[in-house]
Amino acid sequence: MTAPAAQNAFAPLRRPLFAVLWGATVVGNVGSFMRDVASAWLVTDLAASPAAVALVQAAATLPIFLLAIPAGVLSDILDRRKLLIAIQVLLGLTSLTLAILAASGGLTVSSLVALTFLGGVGAALMGPTWQSIVPELVPRGELRDAVALNSLGINIARSIGPAAGGILLGVAGAATTYGVDVASYLLVIAALVWWPRPKAADDVLAERFSGAFRAGLRYAKASRELHRVLFHAGVFFACASAVWALLPLVARGLLGGTASFYGLLLGAVGLGAILGALVMPKLRARLGTDGLLLFAALVAAVVMAGLSFAPPKPVALAALLLLGLAWIVALTTLNGAAQAILPNWVRGRGSPSTLRFSTAR
Repeated sequence: MTAPAAQNAFAPLRRPLFAVLWGATVVGNVGSFMRDVASAWLVTDLAASPAAVALVQAAATLPIFLLAIPAGVLSDILDRRKLLIAIQVLLGLTSLTLAILAASGGLTVSSLVALTFLGGVGAALMGPTWQSIVPELVPRGELRDAVALNSLGINIARSIGPAAGGILLGVAGAATTYGVDVASYLLVIAALVWWPRPKAADDVLAERFSGAFRAGLRYAKASRELHRVLFHAGVFFACASAVWALLPLVARGLLGGTASFYGLLLGAVGLGAILGALVMPKLRARLGTDGLLLFAALVAAVVMAGLSFAPPKPVALAALLLLGLAWIVALTTLNGAAQAILPNWVRGRGSPSTLRFSTAR
């Protein structure tokens, strides 16, 4: 029984359409993580204050919170292939602007924050739209495996992108790092243009933006079960996100690391997330849903406390590995709880925005 299960888990990759788009998205995510490393490290050169560093991190994630429901509505009412191409163009132009400013020496904290925010807008729109097209790429029987492969792809990119970005930033500079990100978006655009998606028939009963938006808000307001999930997600991610906000300063100031070391720290998070995905079934069987969330919170708290004592670099890498494990455990547990609650008609716009933090960008 074990061998067939392992084989079926990768069955969607035998379908050329899914394999091409999956591979292109992994490359695009690698480029995005390289860009994020460059931006987070550059701000420590421009203004080495905790407020400035945290502001860049906030600019990247705030649009995901603000645009959660509108992004889901757009993914439900627009042509998803065209929307994805437009998002990739937006992200590519954002990184191209960053590359030009970095090469000319014109990059400032204000411009970095503004362009990071624009990239966050693209990420917010990308997440629900990409999730929505997966059922179009594989048969229904392979849908769960395709979703699992998407999560695997994100964590592969998370483990490769930051380390590669940190090394490239140290060797070739920020402009080159941003340029590589631009190239990754061109690859994703090419794959989406190649996708022969049939044109959807006009539906006179299709929702309009304002009506769909109001319907999503009404459901979110009325669902007490969803309120509980949102509360737990808000508490966990609001506290644990302090690590992302201050990690560039921790890597540079407390740990005495370089851009390459900062990239390795983020890469350790990605490896930890992959490890967490592998051990999740055993942990779930032993701890249950509430126990999993408590476990993730305790591990994250221990890691944050440990980093404050400026541990040796190998210990810090191990700590970030554990943080990645805790993050994916919490993310998967809360996302699963939300998806179990939400009916299909509101799933794209009702998922908690904080749970899209690790969605493909």
